[in-house]
Amino acid sequence: MYLLEERSLKYLAAILINLLFFANVVQSKNPHEILEDTVYDVLKNFYTVLDVKNYDKEKLRKIVTDDFLVFEAARSMDIDAFHLFLTQKDPNAEPLIHTSWQLSDHRLYLDDHSAHVSYMNRGTFQHGTTLRVTIDWMESALLVRKDEDLRIKFINANLISKDIQNLPAQKTD
Repeated sequence: MYLLEERSLKYLAAILINLLFFANVVQSKNPHEILEDTVYDVLKNFYTVLDVKNYDKEKLRKIVTDDFLVFEAARSMDIDAFHLFLTQKDPNAEPLIHTSWQLSDHRLYLDDHSAHVSYMNRGTFQHGTTLRVTIDWMESALLVRKDEDLRIKFINANLISKDIQNLPAQKTD
């Protein structure tokens, strides 16, 4: 009987070791899949917050780090300078009424504490009824873990092209 219990314990131990091994293998795949989705969600949220209809500096603060930097328009900007850049009014154009961004061609690099993503970005900016500007950028972003969240620490935006369209005047009756 003692021999039977010893075999049973060895068999049980082997099963437990296999379960732990396979659980770790399965578990090690999930964080990267979740993290990839999380990175894209944070980027989408960033551009949603930048939308002219949604923009709020405090919302932006919740998705970037305290030492956030963006390199854009030949400038290095922290969150306060970036806020001024985003909210400046062009005296030569009607106010913005629509903004949109399309992100594509993502390349993602992950580790346990951060993510680096490069992507193409096409932004469209509608100024009233008279002007539409379409800009293409090649961008990269560094996201880092802060507590349980991923936050954007750095964005580098390189201008590829800018298309300015003067729209025909709207006829009023």
